[in-house]
Amino acid sequence: MAYDLEEQESLDQLKAWWEKWGNVVLGTITVGCLAFAGVNGWNWYERNQGAKATAAYVQLQNAYLQGDTKNVTSISDGLMKDYSRHVFASLGAFIRAADAQKAGKFDEARTALTWVVEKSGHPEYAMTARIRLAGVALDEGKADEALSILTAVKPGEGDAVAYNDRLGDAYLALNRPDEAKKAWQTALEADRFDGAVTPYINLKLQSLPAAQ
Repeated sequence: MAYDLEEQESLDQLKAWWEKWGNVVLGTITVGCLAFAGVNGWNWYERNQGAKATAAYVQLQNAYLQGDTKNVTSISDGLMKDYSRHVFASLGAFIRAADAQKAGKFDEARTALTWVVEKSGHPEYAMTARIRLAGVALDEGKADEALSILTAVKPGEGDAVAYNDRLGDAYLALNRPDEAKKAWQTALEADRFDGAVTPYINLKLQSLPAAQ
């Protein structure tokens, strides 16, 4: 009977524990189930948003290639407004900037690139945007502004080639060829493993006036 008494005591203890904590346990299980459903619902939402952003970006590329500035503007605006957390919003802003810069609409180009720097959900594109902002400033004849944009930050390894190439452009526009040469040589050093832009930068170096 000792076993039966112990068993009954355990059952009584379990009953008392359940009366005290049962609602908490059920509540925890319910919350867990809801959380699971919520995660799955959020994943579905993210996938759905990603699919829409992808489709919009494809449309944007086609509009850009066709020279359809009106749709480039409207589609890129939609991407930046509705899908700002997605990578295609940042890439769309670059297309918008390129289209505007090509048309001489420098304010629009600057706005799109500044959005990437300040509001995009992908800060890894910020340096590329800054380099292109400096390019916009150079196209406007604002070499001092271009230099300020570039020297305000330090590039990472992946941006060193483009950064120093553009830095050399800014120095040359300011009639500072020695500093331009130094920047382009730094770009060459950074490009030594890839070599993709080495011929292009070498042409720039060869065009520099001979040292007096």
